[in-house]
Amino acid sequence: MLCSGGTPVEPIEMTDDWRILMNEAMKLEGEDTIQAFAKFRECINAAMVTTQSSLESNAAVGVAMESVYGALAAYAQQVMMELRAEDPGAGGVDHAFRAGQAYGVSCVLNHLFDSMRDPNADSLAALDEFSDQMHEEILQTCKQVDLAMILLDAKGDYCED
Repeated sequence: MLCSGGTPVEPIEMTDDWRILMNEAMKLEGEDTIQAFAKFRECINAAMVTTQSSLESNAAVGVAMESVYGALAAYAQQVMMELRAEDPGAGGVDHAFRAGQAYGVSCVLNHLFDSMRDPNADSLAALDEFSDQMHEEILQTCKQVDLAMILLDAKGDYCED
């Protein structure tokens, strides 16, 4: 407690257990959106640290992460194939939905998975180039929709155009 001269009744405990942070964030959702947002960011960071630590200590984790990466990339591509098969008009609701669906999954790949490195293999790093290219293709589809939202490129930077 600043300026009170007293000591806090309960010490503040910092945690890096993403599960605890997730529960805290979910409790905040209905009361304080901004605090929930910040708590979810803490949860993301804690989960990524835990994942990276697991990658460094166990080679089998890299195989599992590569498989999850592959599943997410295939899902995003499946959505794009569905978009092509349906051939909805650019700017329509169906087109916007599919483009947004693929964009969301691609952001997970490019903004979370790409930040991890597997010291036991180059598999995750090798997938980075593929997912960047995939994200750029999805961005082109999103731009056709002309959504009123800020789009991020494959590295998490704001798209200029």
